[in-house]
Amino acid sequence: MRGGTSHPLPILALLACAACAGPPAGGTTAPPVKAPSVAPSLPTADLTPDPVLGKALLEGLLAVRAGDARRAVDGYFNPVINAYERRYKAVPGRLYCARSMEEAARYMKDALRAHQPARVVEAGLVLAYVYRARELMILDDPAGAQVGLERARALSPANAAVLLQLGAAYKAQRMLPQAQEAYQAAVDSADLSPPETRPQETADAFYGLGSTYVAMGRLDEAEATYQRCLKVLPGNALAEMELKEIERQRAQGH
Repeated sequence: MRGGTSHPLPILALLACAACAGPPAGGTTAPPVKAPSVAPSLPTADLTPDPVLGKALLEGLLAVRAGDARRAVDGYFNPVINAYERRYKAVPGRLYCARSMEEAARYMKDALRAHQPARVVEAGLVLAYVYRARELMILDDPAGAQVGLERARALSPANAAVLLQLGAAYKAQRMLPQAQEAYQAAVDSADLSPPETRPQETADAFYGLGSTYVAMGRLDEAEATYQRCLKVLPGNALAEMELKEIERQRAQGH
């Protein structure tokens, strides 16, 4: 053999034959030899934003401000989504998108508990899904918004912005149990939102959950939820208006 290196196959064959032959006469059975376990790859995180795709997202938001929902969707958000999805297609293991290191740490812990290789990247992809969903709702396509948002939730299961928009898409289609679950998940995840958006996203989660309870006829739960919304953002006009509406319905015997 070259370089004096023996081929491993004969050794494996001998081991197999020895295993088949059983223990020697008068001897005891040796404990089985366990193959060395291979530790799964540790999850990694890199939240460095993409300047080119980030610029395209901002240009899409300018189209939104101009009131051109279709142009924002087709000209900006769809191409950004497609570019990100192509980029991450070959990522081994589970892919996550995170807005903050706190959120990234949550996903990395989840991957470690599941003994699953994972990569956590910046949130540009899921933000594109959220922005597109908002415009699709304006274009009266909540089902299209729902499909993209469910993909975004798989990528960012603790992203309150994704969960809020998903709850709205479900509610627009009268999928009330699903809307309730999504809004409750947004409530539970809001502590991982970035500090600058956390109060508003928390209040919006309570408001969305309360409005879903109203649609389900569960006024007591709706009232308590709107009160929690007001604790987060005192003076919230929408929550105060909904509480007055609940009082009116009760006065009329509903």
